[in-house]
Amino acid sequence: MSELEADKLLNVPHPRTNKKIFGHESSKNIFIKSLKKNKLHHAWLIHGPKGVGKATLAWKITKLLQNGLHDFDQIEEENKLSVISRRIEALSEQSVLLCRRQFDKTKKKFLQEISVNEIRKINHFFSLSNTTSKYRIVIIDNINELSISASNALLKLLEEPPLNGIFVLICENKRSVLPTIISRCRILECNALNFENFEKGMLTIYDKEKITSENLNQLFELSGGSIGKSVEVIDNNGLEIFNKLVNILTSDNEKHLEQFWELLLSQHNFETAKEYHKFLFDLVLYAVGLISKSLVTKKNSSLFNLNLNNKTSNMEEYFPYSLLYSIILKDLNNALEVNLNLSDLLFTSVLKIIKINKNVLKVS
Repeated sequence: MSELEADKLLNVPHPRTNKKIFGHESSKNIFIKSLKKNKLHHAWLIHGPKGVGKATLAWKITKLLQNGLHDFDQIEEENKLSVISRRIEALSEQSVLLCRRQFDKTKKKFLQEISVNEIRKINHFFSLSNTTSKYRIVIIDNINELSISASNALLKLLEEPPLNGIFVLICENKRSVLPTIISRCRILECNALNFENFEKGMLTIYDKEKITSENLNQLFELSGGSIGKSVEVIDNNGLEIFNKLVNILTSDNEKHLEQFWELLLSQHNFETAKEYHKFLFDLVLYAVGLISKSLVTKKNSSLFNLNLNNKTSNMEEYFPYSLLYSIILKDLNNALEVNLNLSDLLFTSVLKIIKINKNVLKVS
C-alpha cells in the first residue's frame, strides 16, 4: 500500500498489518464476552490517547469476526494469514469498509475532515449482496475528524443499524463527539501502555541497536506510554528538541527567547509549519507539567533535574506553573478552533514561562 494513508504513521506499518497488539486486555475481554454470549453490539467506540493501539485493536476485531474466531490469540499467533485476512490487509475484502480522510490530489495533501460523502458510501456498502461473510464491518478512523454533516449522517445510520452490520469507531477525544453517537455505542477504553508493553511495541518497530534503554525510558515518559507519539518524537528529533526546550523553559534569561525563535523556524520533517508548531506546543506543555510535578513531589523527572530555590515552599512555586499550564492549553485549543497561526502564541507562552522562572528554577 502507498505511504499516503491518513490513518497511518510514516515509516511504520499500517495498524491493519500488525501481528501483535500489546496491552488492552480488559477491552479485549469485554469484546470476547459479548461475542461468545452472542450479544454483539452493533457499534463499538474504541477510545484512548493517540498511538496506544486503538486502530490495531479495531483491525484485530475485524479479522476476528470475519475469520469466525473467538480468541484474539488465534489472530495474533497466525504464522500464515488466512485468505480473508490477506484481503482485509490489502483493503480488498468486500465485507469491510474503511472510512477516513481522503487525499486531495490537486492540493497534494489530506483533507482536514472526513466528508459526508465518505459516510454516504456506507449506505451503498450495506446495499451490496454478500453471501460469504456473516458481518459487514465499517471502520471509521477517526470520528474526531468527521465534519458536522458527516457526524449527523453517521448518527442516522447508528439509529437504524443494518442487519449484521458492525461499526468500529476510533476516537481520541470523546468530548468532541456527539453525545447521541456515544450513547449508541459500547465503549472500549485503550489506556496508556505500561512500560513492559510499551517496550515490546517499540522493539517491533526499532532494532535494539538503534534504540537504547535510556532512550526507551525517556520516550516512555515523554510520550506517556504512547508508541505513536514516540515514533513521532524519534522521526522528528524530538528528544533533542525537548532538551533544547528544557534549557529555554527553565531559564530566567530572556535572551533565550532568541534560541526559541530559531527553534520555531525549524520545521524538521513535518509537512506543514502548523503540524510542527503543534508538536512544539505538546512538548512545551509537557515540560511545564513536569516542572509542576517535580515541585510538588520533590522528585526529579528522568528527563531533567531541577535545583530548587528554598526561599519559598514548593507548593507556592507550583501554583504559577499549574495556572500557566491551564492558560496555555486553553489558548492552544482556542487557536486551533479558529485556525490561528501558532508561532506567535508559542513565543508568548514561552515568554510567560521565563518570566515566572526568575529566582525559582535552575536546570542541571
